[in-house]
Formats: sequence, structure tokens, C-alpha cells
Amino acid sequence: MNWEETKAFLAPCFPQAIRDEMELLLPGELREIRIRAGRPAVFCTGSRTAFLDWAPDVRQVETLAEALSEHSLYARGDETRQGYVTLRGGHRMGLCGRVTARGLKDIGSLCIRIAAQWPGCADNLLPYADNLLIIGPPGSGKTTLLRDLARQLGHGKQGKQVAVIDERGELTACVQGVPQLDVGDACDVLEGCSKPEAVAWLVRSMAPQMIITDELGGPEDAAALLDAMACGASVIASCHGTSLNEVANRPAMAALMARRAFHHYALLHPEGGGRIAALYDRNGSPVKP
Repeated sequence: MNWEETKAFLAPCFPQAIRDEMELLLPGELREIRIRAGRPAVFCTGSRTAFLDWAPDVRQVETLAEALSEHSLYARGDETRQGYVTLRGGHRMGLCGRVTARGLKDIGSLCIRIAAQWPGCADNLLPYADNLLIIGPPGSGKTTLLRDLARQLGHGKQGKQVAVIDERGELTACVQGVPQLDVGDACDVLEGCSKPEAVAWLVRSMAPQMIITDELGGPEDAAALLDAMACGASVIASCHGTSLNEVANRPAMAALMARRAFHHYALLHPEGGGRIAALYDRNGSPVKP
């Protein structure tokens, strides 16, 4: 979705005051909309946080969540139990409320993360795409960069066979198996599958030359990527972090980094936009992008 399409999707779900504020924003400016029952709605951009003139009650928050999910919120229990729902266009709606044995009830907070496609944003990373780890805090542009890398690496006659592990549905926003976001013509997507299961599946069935995935978590994820590399696939992945040392000190990442599994590490600027703050080689030495 471009910005006009995103506004056309979001605006009918909100009151007029919020629609008016959306009209003042430039394409790519809005990063998050935060809604909390009894408190002002918030727009978060790369440079500011704006408190708006609308403080919904609990009923209005639940009505908004249902409208944004196109009236399928409670039918998507597998997703809501993870704390989020992927919306049309690849946007993601985080949920908070009262957790019961049957799922989430009394929704009191929403965090709507706006998916962005910036063709060409990964240009500077293409020379370093063979076994690359992208590090950055939330909202820094990790997912946007991964998506553009998938698009570019699979492009043209010399493109690679790319496979995306989209565990949370954020990278590709598949609908009935078809990506709604542009990840290129030579990209296969496995959605809703854990990384250890997905790596084995893809290596066995799709023979990818490049595997792309986001948000590395526990040691199982790290071990799965080592398996992928051992099978001859290059890997591009992302993880949360604010420095190379911080990531290296996590037990789950220690094995990957001790083995020099990644050839390069890209650290993103915290203000977002997918901007590269620093680039390092496999030994942790700075590289000039």
C-alpha cells in the first residue's frame, strides 16, 4: 500500500478528528498509532510524538480493533493469542487487555504499526547481503529493509531464488498465500511457521539460495540459521538491539557470532528510516558502507 491507500484503509475506522490529522502527514511520516482507553490517541513519527484530541473509551477501542481487522478479530484467535493481528496492507495491530483461557478480552490498548515500502532503501546493503544481520531498535526500519532486500535479490535473470520465513506475517502480508507487499518475482514465502520448522521445510522442498527472516529470538532460531548456512543457503536476518556488543552478549546470539556465521552486521539509526548508523565485518571491525 502507498500512503493514499493506507489512509483509505485506516481513515473510515477512526473519527473525523483523527482523519483530519492523517491528512496533514506526508507519505512515510507516520510510524505508529497508539490507542489507549481513556487517554488521548497518539501519532508517532520518526521525529515526534503527537497527542490527539480523541480519548476513546473501552467500547470504542474494541470497536476500532474489530473494524481494523475487518470484523475478523475474534475469529483469528491464533494471532490474538500472540498479541497482535496482521492487517490488510501488512500493517500490524498489537493488542493489550485481559487475557483469559479463551483468549484476549476487554481490549484496552492498541499499537498500530504502519507498514512501509521504500523501493531502493536497501541499495547500500546489497553488496553485503551474503549472510547479513540487521540490528536495530523497534521502528528503526529492519522489516522494511528486509523486504526491499528480498525484492532486489530476486530481481531479473541474475536474481537468486529467495525464500522468506514470515513467522508473524509482517514481512509479506500474505492473503491466501499471495504476498500483498512487493518481495519480488523470485520469492517463496512460508508464513506462520517457526524458524526451526521453516528452515527444514524450505531446504527440503524449495532449495533456496537466500533465506530472509526477521526478529531472531531464542537459541532454536540461531541453530536453525546455522543449519541453513550449512546447507549452502545465505541468510539475511534481523534482531532487536542498539549495539553490536549488546547483541553479542545475548546467550541466544553468542553461538552465531562466535562462529562468525554472519559476514556483516548492519546497525540501524534509532530514529528510523532504515538508515545505517554503522556497518561491521564478521570480526566486528567497522566497514565504510
